[in-house]
Amino acid sequence: MNRPEALNALSKGMFRELEANLRDASKDRTVSSIIIKGEGRAFSAGLDVKEVSGFVSRQEARNFVYSLVKPFWKRFLESEKPILSMVHGPAYGAGAEIALASDMVVASTESTFAFSGGRVGALCCISAAFGQFAMVGRKVVEMNLTGTPITADEARSHGLVNYVEENTHLRERVDRAMFHRSQTRASNVFIVAFSRQA
Repeated sequence: MNRPEALNALSKGMFRELEANLRDASKDRTVSSIIIKGEGRAFSAGLDVKEVSGFVSRQEARNFVYSLVKPFWKRFLESEKPILSMVHGPAYGAGAEIALASDMVVASTESTFAFSGGRVGALCCISAAFGQFAMVGRKVVEMNLTGTPITADEARSHGLVNYVEENTHLRERVDRAMFHRSQTRASNVFIVAFSRQA
């Protein structure tokens, strides 16, 4: 994700590019795993609030959801290749949901996570739909209702994050995770696809 000036907020263009990149990676036989990261000081601040608040009609909002957001999530959730989120800095709203829906999450100690829709009277749909299956206990419900951020260590304790590392060692931890995955041939496409879609 490459909009560091906007904390990688998910705009129309970002959803379009992410879906296209996932499509290309899924078709590329030389690609065995997919890593999602954010440029700059954030993973993603979530939906681009300025853009979304500028919709002039319900039809424009519907087009955004059904032509861009839904195709992205369909491509993401149906990926037969494992997806790893490499998180540093804030991962809020839809950004946190990308991490939640990933097969693995490696986060820096500086990361924070929030399903922030509750603060604006909205609902983070992905976390509401299957967050209870990915996270331990009822923390996902509280996070959706309050929008309160949690630290990387808290996220790990609740099952949202696999590994927490100092920012200087983050890439090294990701590389180790990818190496171990490449050595485990039992992690076939059936297991990956089933675990994300169950």
